[in-house]
Amino acid sequence: MTTMVALKRRARRVVNRLLRRRGGAPQVVAKTTESRDKWATEAQEGEFLFHKNNKWRQTPDFMRQTDRLLRHFGFTPEQYAGRTVVDVGAGSMLRTKFFTGAHLVVVEPLADRFLTEIENTDLKDAAELYSTPAEQLITELVGRCDLVISINVLDHCYDFPQIVDNIRQYLKPDGLAFLTFDMHDKADHMHPLSLTEQTCKPIFAKAKLRIEKVTTGVGDALGGAQTYGHGPFTLNYWLRRADI
Repeated sequence: MTTMVALKRRARRVVNRLLRRRGGAPQVVAKTTESRDKWATEAQEGEFLFHKNNKWRQTPDFMRQTDRLLRHFGFTPEQYAGRTVVDVGAGSMLRTKFFTGAHLVVVEPLADRFLTEIENTDLKDAAELYSTPAEQLITELVGRCDLVISINVLDHCYDFPQIVDNIRQYLKPDGLAFLTFDMHDKADHMHPLSLTEQTCKPIFAKAKLRIEKVTTGVGDALGGAQTYGHGPFTLNYWLRRADI
């Protein structure tokens, strides 16, 4: 109980800091693009080192946490059996193994390095693997995907509008995109983008994606924390094609 109270107080302090007003405007610096070179040399190098040194992902607790997280968002293991699930920014370990019997596709810019330098990575278990940035359209995936899912990734990228457009192209007419990422007050070297509800909404609309549902936070899935590690809460979007 004491821990939960402390977490709530900390979250309240962070929110108050972010929403401190000056002339009526929230003090949040949104950013939806960064140069690819800066992303590659700073954010991606930092990301690689993080995954190389992170042993927790290779323990059973990683998938136990994944199970809690995806069930919190309303997913069940069997619902995509025999269907195509694309994991955008999978990292070094496959959260999408949660979906039993699914045809798993990975889009991960560091995939080749992970396979070469992280002995216990399970990326090789995916049915299809593309070691490429999410910003690069993969023509083989256009119109094929039942679910495109991205967990704690998109604030680590360099061109959010382009990624969103690609995701819409990957979806089948009845496909679902589920995107969850931390909301920041400003970008930094490991998080090149700062994404907010105010900036995301018109980008989704321009890409011809309809917001079916949006929530914040992750309930009790992460033991009380409402972010993946940065900012006051996550933004969670369920999106459908609006161009059909």
